Formats: sequence, structure tokens, C-alpha cells
Amino acid sequence: MGKSKSRSFKLGLFVSAGVLLFMLAVYYLGSKQNLFSSSFTVQSRFYDVKGLVEGNKVRYSGIDVGTVSSVKLIADSTIMVELSIDERVREFIRKDSKVEIGREGLMGSKLVFIHPGTAVAGSIGDNGELESVKSVDIEEMLREAQKIIDDGRAVSKNLLAMSRKINEGEGDLARLINDNTITTTLSQTGDELLGIAQNAREITEKVNKGEGDLGRLLNDTTITFQMNRSLSQLEEVGANADTFTQEMAKFGKALNNGQGLLNRLVYDSVMAVHVDTTIVKVGEGVDDVVETAEAIRESWLLNLFSGRKKKKVEK
Repeated sequence: MGKSKSRSFKLGLFVSAGVLLFMLAVYYLGSKQNLFSSSFTVQSRFYDVKGLVEGNKVRYSGIDVGTVSSVKLIADSTIMVELSIDERVREFIRKDSKVEIGREGLMGSKLVFIHPGTAVAGSIGDNGELESVKSVDIEEMLREAQKIIDDGRAVSKNLLAMSRKINEGEGDLARLINDNTITTTLSQTGDELLGIAQNAREITEKVNKGEGDLGRLLNDTTITFQMNRSLSQLEEVGANADTFTQEMAKFGKALNNGQGLLNRLVYDSVMAVHVDTTIVKVGEGVDDVVETAEAIRESWLLNLFSGRKKKKVEK
């Protein structure tokens, strides 16, 4: 009899504890789903809900204020999300508030963020619609990060291979780092450049002092005066040449248009024939004079006179 009562007591205690736990669970879940508090509904349209489901939290300024009550596909690329919001925060949710889908941490569940609006917009009413904004896709960021990591690994491999080749003396860069001959050549080249710079400095010092032809040319005003004088003479020669050209043009024009002897000699063919005939006759007359002089020189009378004159000179 005592054992039966003890068993009944234990069973009753167990059932009571189970009912209490069930009630606490129902109350907890009901409070999360706003089942035991007054709430209102707002809507928002999304093109991609990124795995959002009914029951996910709605958070306003870091505070949980409701849950997702419905996720419906209303068009090919439009999804209507209904939010059940605690009535106590209605006055803080403005008509121009923005809705964004996010995640709790990097690997947490999805939730809806409501960003505060402006006071002038006024509070939103029941079944009002809030504008949605595109959220930062953590998964896309992780993919980009993975891509960057992969690229970094490839770069690391290339750097490792490059350093190995440099250490083994492969390539021009390795020769530049490991071969002392190149360093010596560069040093000699530097010394030669330094010598060239010193020579250039000596030349400029001599020029500044007026030494040499270049120094005199740059510093002696006499040479400048002579050059200016030569340039003036060249200008005068050019002016004289221009004048001569103009005079020759006038002469040619006068020759073409004149009626004088020179014009007739140049353009009158009859006159040219007469001149040629005259020149020929003059030539023939000269020949006749030469022949006559030769005949006189060989004449006996002239020889006789010349012989007597020679005898008188000898006596």
C-alpha cells in the first residue's frame, strides 16, 4: 500500500513537471512569436530573401521586435515578406524606414533588420509596406575572400619559385644579385660617369671664365658686335641682290617691249642676217688686208729698200 502511494506521488510529480515545462516552452515560443502580445503586420518586397523563412527574428536598432510571419512568392522575381511587429514599437517604425535581410554573425540564422526612418514621415499603419534595400551578401564576401586567398597562394608560389631561381643563379636578376662582375662593371661605369661630370664642370668653368673659342663666343661682346655687323652686311647684300633682280626684271621687260637696236638684234631675224653678213664681210676684208700685207712684205722693192738700210747700219 505504501509502495503504491509512493509510485503515484512520483508519477504525479513527473506529470506536473512535464506540464510545467510544456507551459514554459509554449510561453517562451509564444513570446518569441508574439502570440501573447498585441502586434501589427507590415510588408516588404524582395527580389532575393537569401533563405529567409517564417519564424526568423525581426530586429530594430539591435532589439528583437517581432518575427517573420509569412514569405510568399507573388511574381517571377518578387517575394512578399510579412512581418509581425510588437505593437509597443509601432510609433518608432516610420513610413520611410528601410528593411534589410541579414544574418546573426557569420554563420548564424537569417533575420530582418528594420532601419530607423525620419520623424516627419510618421508612423506606419497596419499592413503598411516598407521599402527594402539590398543587403551585403556575406556568402558572396566569403567567396571573394576565398578567391583573394587563392590568388595570394598563387602569388606566394610564384614568389617562392622566383626566389629559388634567384638563389640558383638563373636569369638576369639572379646574375645581378649573385654575379660580382656586373657589380664591378656598374662601379666602373659610375666612375666613368663621374669623370664625365668632372670634365663637364671644368668645361663650364672655362666657358664662364671666357677661355677658348666657345668662352669668347659666349662672353666676348666684340664677337657679338662683329656677328651683328656681318649680319647687317648680309642684309645689305640681300637688299642689293633684290634691287639687282628688280633691275634685271625691268631690263628684260624693256628688252621684250622696246624698239631699240638690242631688241632688234634679239628678235629681228632680218637684222640678225645683216649682222651675220657684215661680220662675214669684215672677216673677208681682214683676210684681204693680211694677204696684201704679206705681199707687200715679200715685194722686191721693199726688200731692196730694206737691204740698203741694213748696209748703212753696218757701216
